[in-house]
Amino acid sequence: MDAGLPQLEPIFDIRLEFDQRLRIGPVPGGGHVGFTAIAGGEVCGPRLTGRAIPHSGGDWARIRDDGVIVFNAHYLLEASDGTLIYLRNTGYGRTGMRPLGPGESYEEAERTQHYFRVTPQFDVPVGPHDWLTRTVVIGYGERHENPDHTIFRYFAVP
Repeated sequence: MDAGLPQLEPIFDIRLEFDQRLRIGPVPGGGHVGFTAIAGGEVCGPRLTGRAIPHSGGDWARIRDDGVIVFNAHYLLEASDGTLIYLRNTGYGRTGMRPLGPGESYEEAERTQHYFRVTPQFDVPVGPHDWLTRTVVIGYGERHENPDHTIFRYFAVP
């Protein structure tokens, strides 16, 4: 084992609730564009706690014909001390190892999604949370239904 490999440090989780999902397409070049609006959520963890500000953004995802979802989410967090944090989440999801079949819905494919990885970037005022602006952070998500929400787990790469 290489002693130089970094160990991931759990820093926080976000549970995001959603209130709207829209699809545009098919679009030229193939696939669809989707929008998922953020209804709110909770942030908890050893290095950050607070909430996702309701209706502060959402995810504009490109849903490719090969089943890959390209995430591009923007929304605001509010730390428990009142600090506002802008989060931009980019990454990939995969609905399966094969392309979607004729007539197969993207909504159904998203429910069976098994790969969901993100690389967030943060804009934070100078202060107790600005460590987010100089730390490599990676994460993964787990989509759930009834109610419609996703849990993201984030890790610092020291």
